[in-house]
Amino acid sequence: MTPDLICLLILALWSIPLNHIPALARVAYSDISWGMGNREKMPDVPPWVERADRAQRNHHDNLAMIAVVIFTAQITGQSDKITAIASIVIVVSRILHGLVYIFGIIGIRSLAYLVAVLAMLAIVWRILT
Repeated sequence: MTPDLICLLILALWSIPLNHIPALARVAYSDISWGMGNREKMPDVPPWVERADRAQRNHHDNLAMIAVVIFTAQITGQSDKITAIASIVIVVSRILHGLVYIFGIIGIRSLAYLVAVLAMLAIVWRILT
């Protein structure tokens, strides 16, 4: 498996904690019946739980686009050292983005997002050249 695909796998697996952090926090701030029920009424939670929800949605919104770019590089035979490094940068940036989003660190969150987008554009550049 190439480094690019390993990075994509890591990003997919990063979805697991991002999916569960908000739900587990809501159970912790209410009770297990909320987690086992229909969740029609959301418990009152601290702001970081809502940010965790947004971090999760942001990750899922971007994962498909990142996957298409990395898969395209793989399928077209355009993956190389540059795409591997860019994929690593994407993984680090996206994980950092999720964490600082949850902790509410605005400037670093935006920078991490921008770095991930630029790294993805580097892969697109390799595909097109």
